[in-house]
Amino acid sequence: MKMTQLLTSKRLIAISISAALTFSATAQQDVEKIQVTGSYIKRTAVDASEPVQVLDYNFIQSTGATTISELIGKLAISSGAENQADSFSQAATQGTGNVNLRGLGLSSTLVLINGRRQTISGALTNDGSVFVDTSHIPIDAIEQIEVLKEGAASTYGSDAIAGVVNFILRKDFEGLEFNASISKAADGSQKDTDIGFLWGAEFNNTFITVSGHYLDRTPLTIADRPDLGDVAYSSLGNSFLLLGNAEVTEGAYAGSYGAFENVPDPTCLDDSLGILIPQAYGSRCGFNYGPLYNLVNTETRAQLYSNLSHNFDNGNELFIDVSWSSNEVKDNPQSPSYPDLTFPYIGPSDSGNPFGVGVVWLGRPLGADYEPALSPRENDTFRSSFNLVGDFDNGWGWDTALTYSKNNYTQYQQDQLKSRLVAALAGTGGPNNDELFNPFDRSSLSQSVIDDFTYMTRSEKTTDLLVLDAVIDGELYELPAGTIGFAAGAQVRNEGFKVATDDVFEIKFDADGNPIPVDLIFLQGLSEVDVDRTSLAVFAESVIPVSEDIEIKAALRYEKLENDSSIDPKIALRWQISDQWIMRASASTAFRDASLSQKNASSAVITSITDYNDDGTAKSSAFVGVIATGNEDLKPEQSENYNIGVIFKPTDNLDFKVDFWRVDYTDLITVENAQGKLIDDPNGADIIRTEAGFLQSVKVNYFNSSSVSVNGFDVESQWTLSDQFNLSINASHFNSYELTKDNGEVVEAAGSFNVDNFARSMPKTKGSLNFNWVGEGQRASLNINYVSSYDTGVDVSALPNESATVDAFTTVDTQYSANFGITENSEAVLTLGVKNLLNELPPRAYIAEGSLSYDPKQHNPLGRVLYAKVKFAF
Repeated sequence: MKMTQLLTSKRLIAISISAALTFSATAQQDVEKIQVTGSYIKRTAVDASEPVQVLDYNFIQSTGATTISELIGKLAISSGAENQADSFSQAATQGTGNVNLRGLGLSSTLVLINGRRQTISGALTNDGSVFVDTSHIPIDAIEQIEVLKEGAASTYGSDAIAGVVNFILRKDFEGLEFNASISKAADGSQKDTDIGFLWGAEFNNTFITVSGHYLDRTPLTIADRPDLGDVAYSSLGNSFLLLGNAEVTEGAYAGSYGAFENVPDPTCLDDSLGILIPQAYGSRCGFNYGPLYNLVNTETRAQLYSNLSHNFDNGNELFIDVSWSSNEVKDNPQSPSYPDLTFPYIGPSDSGNPFGVGVVWLGRPLGADYEPALSPRENDTFRSSFNLVGDFDNGWGWDTALTYSKNNYTQYQQDQLKSRLVAALAGTGGPNNDELFNPFDRSSLSQSVIDDFTYMTRSEKTTDLLVLDAVIDGELYELPAGTIGFAAGAQVRNEGFKVATDDVFEIKFDADGNPIPVDLIFLQGLSEVDVDRTSLAVFAESVIPVSEDIEIKAALRYEKLENDSSIDPKIALRWQISDQWIMRASASTAFRDASLSQKNASSAVITSITDYNDDGTAKSSAFVGVIATGNEDLKPEQSENYNIGVIFKPTDNLDFKVDFWRVDYTDLITVENAQGKLIDDPNGADIIRTEAGFLQSVKVNYFNSSSVSVNGFDVESQWTLSDQFNLSINASHFNSYELTKDNGEVVEAAGSFNVDNFARSMPKTKGSLNFNWVGEGQRASLNINYVSSYDTGVDVSALPNESATVDAFTTVDTQYSANFGITENSEAVLTLGVKNLLNELPPRAYIAEGSLSYDPKQHNPLGRVLYAKVKFAF
C-alpha cells in the first residue's frame, strides 16, 4: 500500500476521533473501575472495546511450565517464536526467549513488565530480528499475563504492531513460600530441576516482596532423538576435487582418477559418523554431525525480583521494582571443527598430496574422532523502575515512572584461523612454525598444530533502555450517559546498542566500504558498533459514553524519532446490544522504527543453503556464511490494524468471544532471504563463490518490503460449569498471510514452512482446550494443545520416504495438586503432572540436508515429561 493511502487512513481515523468527542448520552454506574493493558484509563466494563486475553496465576501454574518460553509455546496467538535450542537456524539466540504474536515477527510484539518497557536482548536472530528476552522473568513471580491482541501504537508507541504482552508481577504479598520441582523426559535423561522462593511483608504502610528462582537443566542430544536430526549431515567431511587426471600406484589412495573427480578420504567409514555421498563424478566423504548437537542445552538460570510499595500519608504511592537474571548455556556442542569455506588449493607436491596433480580440499581439519567444540552463551539482564503516583486536589491522578534496563549477551564460538591452517598445510604450522598438517592423512595431525590454528571467538552485545513516563488521567466532563474519561501523557526513551568483539572476529571494511573477510575458515564475524538514539512522544486517550449501551475510545499519539516521526490514531467501539450480546470494533495505525542493529551493524550467521548445478539440479546442502549489512536509510514500518468482534454471554457462567482481525503491513523491515536470493540468481553479484565455483557466502541486505496483508480470527470461550468445574477454549486461525518476496513475487505464507521467504513457519491454526477441577484442598487440570498441519514447499518427489507436509500435532497435559496443612498458619502443596501424556514426538519436517528433521519454532522435542513440585507456604 502506498504511503499516501496510509496517511489518508490515518487522517480518516483521526477525524473519527475528533467527531467522537461531540457525542452525548445517559447514565453512570458506580462500579469499581479497573485498568487493563492497552489503556491508561480505568474502566467499568470488564469486556472492553479491545481484545485482551488474560492468563492468571492458577492457569499458569496448571501448565506445569518451568519457564516463560515453555508457556509462550502453547499460546495460540504466538507463532514462530524462538524458544527451543537450534544451532542450525537460531544459533545466536540460545538461552533466550521471545514472543511472536500473529507470526508478524519477533520485533512486532511489544513486551512490557508491569506496564513498562524493557530493553531488547543483545541477541539477534538469523534474520536480524530484535526482541525482548522473556527468560529474564521468573515464572513464579507472575501474577498474570495480559495479551492485547491488536496494535497499540496510539497508547505505547513503536513496536506494538501485532499486539502487546504485559507481564504483571506479584506485589503486596505477605508470607513466605518455598518451592522445588523436578521434571524429566520419560525417554532419556533430560531433566529440569528448579527451586524458588517468594517472601513478602508489610512495615508501616510499606510492602516488600522478594522472589527468586534457579533452574538447572540437563541436555537432550540429537543422539537421544535420532529421528529429529537424521539429515543433519554435511558433504564437507574430508574429500578432494582433482583438477587433472591422476594415477596413484600405492597407499590408501591407490587407483586411477579423472579430472574433476570427487575423491573421498579412504578412512571415511571407519567412524560411525562418516558417510559416503555420491556426486555426479565420484563421491564425497560426508560428516554426520547431527548426533553431536543438542536439542536441549545444558543451562542454568538464576533470577531475582523484588518490589517495594509505600503509601504516603497524603495518598501518594511509591512503587519500586528491581530484577536481575543470569542465564548460562554451558555446552551448546558444535562440530569438532567446521569445514573450510575458503576451499584451499593444494599443489601437486604440497601437504602430502598423493595424486601428483593439484586438488581443491573439500573438508574440515578435525573430524568425528575429536571431541565436539563447545559454544557457551552468557545472558545477563538488569532492570529497575521507580514509579510515583498520586492525585491532584481536583480528583485527577498523575503517574510518573523512570525505568532502566540493560542486557549483556556474550557468545563464544570456536573456529580455526585461516592463516595458521594455511601455514600448517605448507609445513610451517605449530608454535615453532615447523609442523605439517597432511589433510590426506589426518591421523598424523599433532595436538600442537591443532592448538596453533584453533581459536575461540568472543563477542558481546549490550543493549540498554532508559524511559521516562508521565501520565495524567481523570474525568473530563459529565454526559447524560456518564463521565468522559481522559488521559494524556509524554514519554522520553533513550536506547543504546553496542557490539564489542575480539580483533580476529571483527569485520573491518576497505576503502570502498566492502567487508574484509575475517581470518577464520567458517565464521564470518561481526562489526563493532556503539550507537544510541532518543525519541519523544506525547499522547492522549479518551473513553466516551455515547449512550447507555455504546462506548467509544479514541486515542492519538505523536512520536518524534531521531530521523522521522509518526502520528498514530485509534478509535474503538463497544456496543452492549443486549444483556447477552456485545459488539466491539477498532481501527488504528501502528509503526515500528528500525532497530539500531538493523541500521548500523554488519553481522554474519552460518545457514544451511542448498546450491544448484548449472542444469538446475540441487547439490548437497552446506552451511555457508550469510552476511547482512546495516542500512541507515530504512524507514519505519507502518501498519493499519482492524478488529471486529462479538461477545455472547447466554448465561452468567458461559461466554463466547469471536474476533475477526486484519493487519495491513507496509514498509516491513526484513532481510533478504539467502536461499531465495540464490535460487533467483545463482551467479548474482551477492553470491560469493571461490574460483572453483564453490559457494562460500551470500550477501543480504535489510530493506523495506512492499507489503504484508494478514487476516484471520480468534475464538475464546469460558464456561464455569459449577463451583468446581470450568472449561476454556482459545484458538487463533490465519485466513490469509500474503507477503511480497525479495523479487516482488506475492505469495501466501499461511499454512507454509516458508523456506524461501522472510516469514517463519506458519501453521494456519493453533489452539488449546483447558479443563479444570477445584475441590476442597485439591485441584486438577487437563490441557489439550493443537497445532495444525502445514506444507514445507520442498520438492520431495525424488525422496520416497519424505513428505512435503508437516503433520498436525496434538499434545495432552494433565496435572493434580493437593494441599496439606502443616500448622494452623502453614501448608504444603504437592503437585504431580505429565506433559505430553500420549508421548507424541514432533511431526517430521524435511527441509533440506543439514537441518533438523522437526520444526523447533512450532514443536517441542521432549516427548512425554513427568514432573513433581512441592510448595511450602508460611
